[in-house]
Amino acid sequence: MILEDIFALAESSGYSLEGSFTPDLVFSKLWLMRELVKIQPQVSTMYVLGSWYGNLALLLTRYPEIKVDKIINVDTNTEFLDTGKDMLDQAGADNVEYMPADANELDYRQLGRNGVVVNTSLNDIEGTDWFGNIPEGTLVVMQARDQVENEQFAGPEDIEQKFPLSQVLYSGSLDLEDPETDYTRFMIIGIK
Repeated sequence: MILEDIFALAESSGYSLEGSFTPDLVFSKLWLMRELVKIQPQVSTMYVLGSWYGNLALLLTRYPEIKVDKIINVDTNTEFLDTGKDMLDQAGADNVEYMPADANELDYRQLGRNGVVVNTSLNDIEGTDWFGNIPEGTLVVMQARDQVENEQFAGPEDIEQKFPLSQVLYSGSLDLEDPETDYTRFMIIGIK
């Protein structure tokens, strides 16, 4: 399957490469990039927790407004990372590393001065050590959604309460529709 075919898909395929490109998931990443560039257009290292197939890295390679020196895709599923690596290699992304790891065990040693930690999987990553281990003063981007079984987040203020930042630079909500239901995605960008 070529990339053009993937972007043309409009139905959910579960935890598959095709399912990772539903319009709502792509749009939520574009929203993230649009807001991040307003805050920090130059990033030394970006950790993407729960990176799945690395779709954010793929979109960043096509969005020149944000310059990211190094992207580290972190996921516990090596099959997802391997498939993402094949896709990103085909796209010519030469600034991506792949880290098979539990996000709660990271030490962020590659973060650097203008580093960013991105977690668009707040609903799926259990625990809070991933956040606790982030060095103070680091820019953090977090996304969650409502309409999930555990219903942890009803608004961006729930993200702020669970993962307190020293400074919130962006807080917002976006109404979306996945192939099964309407839902709202929330995003917070700020300094830990």
